[in-house]
Amino acid sequence: MNGYEELEAAVISDCKEGEGCFNPAGCNKEATIMVPGSAAAKKMGFDMVCKHNIKCFHQYCNKFKWVIDRAKHYEEKTGISWERILNSWEENRDYWYMNYYQDCNQPLIQGDKVKVFDTVDDAVKSFKDMGFRCPICGGISKNPYECDSGKKMSKNKICDWKVYGLLGDLGKGVYIFCKDKCKGQTIFMPVAWE
Repeated sequence: MNGYEELEAAVISDCKEGEGCFNPAGCNKEATIMVPGSAAAKKMGFDMVCKHNIKCFHQYCNKFKWVIDRAKHYEEKTGISWERILNSWEENRDYWYMNYYQDCNQPLIQGDKVKVFDTVDDAVKSFKDMGFRCPICGGISKNPYECDSGKKMSKNKICDWKVYGLLGDLGKGVYIFCKDKCKGQTIFMPVAWE
């Protein structure tokens, strides 16, 4: 199976537990509707209340559409076919697509927080062996993913911040995409780029 087929199969499987439908163009059912409020709601001044209207709480079809749209955005910005981009993403995905596909993992290619390189070597050359700025301690790390600056954070604690941790780069790193690998990842900000 190619990436499209793998993602489609995963979404269809989840849709079966929801509304039992699949719409590649996004969910075509109203997720919430307004209904008359209960007596208690009316006492509080709410004549109408919002009610969940579908079993498919996560709206899996909307995520499917988001992924395809994002892959097409990458095609537009990199010149690599969206199908190849999606194949690469699916090859690397090892957890639920609803969590894997999101802005932090596949950001829009725009602004100064995302850089595109033809090759990994081009990216490495741009770093100029100057190191990477840790977003938490401000020290210079030789590792683009884990702080090894040796900078003390407190009396007995040396910084060991990881860009792949829960809080990531704290908005101070950069996402690099290398066309030759058809992959991208977030790293600490290269000092050479500051």
